[in-house]
Amino acid sequence: MSGVTINLNVASPYLSLKEYARVTGIPFETCRDMVKDGRIIIRPKKLSGEKVEVNMVAMLKDAIANS
Repeated sequence: MSGVTINLNVASPYLSLKEYARVTGIPFETCRDMVKDGRIIIRPKKLSGEKVEVNMVAMLKDAIANS
């Protein structure tokens, strides 16, 4: 039996929602909806006015777990 090795590189652990939308090609408003329904994992915010940051490490772990 041969093992499979996959190497992934996360350029940045967090991306702004705007940058995430640009990188993925998903419209920004769709990304906002995906944050609201939990499909995009974000860094916990301490204040309500803080910028939304997508947790790319958590998103990668979720993608692996759901593959």
